[in-house]
Amino acid sequence: MRFLRRYSSTIYGQYRIFGVRAGLITGAAMAVAMILARLAGEQTQPSAPENYITDAVMLVGMLFFAYRYRQTLPDSRVTIKELMLLGLWIGFVASALYGLLLWAYCAIDTGVVTRFAEARLSIMSASGDAARVARDTALVQSYTAADWGFIGGVRSAVGSILMDFVAAL
Repeated sequence: MRFLRRYSSTIYGQYRIFGVRAGLITGAAMAVAMILARLAGEQTQPSAPENYITDAVMLVGMLFFAYRYRQTLPDSRVTIKELMLLGLWIGFVASALYGLLLWAYCAIDTGVVTRFAEARLSIMSASGDAARVARDTALVQSYTAADWGFIGGVRSAVGSILMDFVAAL
């Protein structure tokens, strides 16, 4: 008895190679956008390693490279499965590179680490009892550049899964 139906579809191109290349470009663009926002002034400085600017850059990167990938294929034939896999490759590679570049930038500019910690603490102090807030404050203040790079990379990877559905459609 077969409970699951086997599904197979044709893959028309080399989405892995294209996805890695596109992910590297998108990840670098995310890091540059975060740095430019930081340098633009007090009003636009990011208060978290993951923000709307980096999310918008990732979504635009996924949409652009999905379009470019489709153009490279014969007769522009592509399946939704192939575009979903391409988007996952782009999202995860871009998130990993963004996390590494964010770690390097936080190690150079320690003001970013302080700003991230202050923003996180202002959110956390609004709710909860005093003992929990004190414990969480000590934890957040102990975060290093590597911790913020890891947080930015992981949160971007999770967000990229949602963006992948939009880009594939």
